[in-house]
Order: sequence, then C-alpha cells, then structure tokens
Amino acid sequence: MKTILKGRLGEKIAQKFLEKRGYKVLGRNLKLKNLGEVDILAEKNGVLNFVEVKSLFNQNYFLPEFKFNKQKRQKIERLARFFCLKLNKENYIISLVAVSFNRNKIKIRYYENI
Repeated sequence: MKTILKGRLGEKIAQKFLEKRGYKVLGRNLKLKNLGEVDILAEKNGVLNFVEVKSLFNQNYFLPEFKFNKQKRQKIERLARFFCLKLNKENYIISLVAVSFNRNKIKIRYYENI
C-alpha cells in the first residue's frame, strides 16, 4: 500500500475515533501556502482542535508518536492561530492521534491538548 493511502487510512480512522468522542470534524488536510497542513480540524464545546495524525504500519521498534516533533508542533501552532483569526475563534487545542497497524490489529492512542 502506498504511503499516501496509508496516511489517508490513518486519518479516516482518527476521524471516526474523534467523532465517537463528540467532536464535529470541520475539515481534513487543510493546507495553507507557506504554513503547512493540518490533518484534521475538529470542534467540540466551542473549542477548535487541530489534530495531527501519525500512522505506522508493521511497527516493531517504535511508536508513530515519535514522528511528531517540535518543528511539526510549531507549524500546527501557526496554522491554528491563522485559522482562529479567520474563523473568529479564540479557544483551540492541538492534539495527536497515533494509529498503529500491526498484524491485523489497530491501536489508537490519543494525546489531547499536547
């Protein structure tokens, strides 16, 4: 399976995971020139949630969370501030959904407001 398709599958699983927890998904793969991309933009109780999704197939030695670094966090922070201004919102959080695929098992770990 190609990397892009694997990423999209992880995002779809993350979206369903968030919706089951009461989030309304406002968009996926939102890109802004020179600022980057946010995988999922969701909202719950008036708070925007900018969600990064990290997926890993056949993981044996490390977790997908390790691919979320300081630089990625800073990019999402800039995107979040821009979208909040555009949508006239003040409250937001940044979260991470890590999806691991291993031997037909899917594990999801959610780090809210990281």
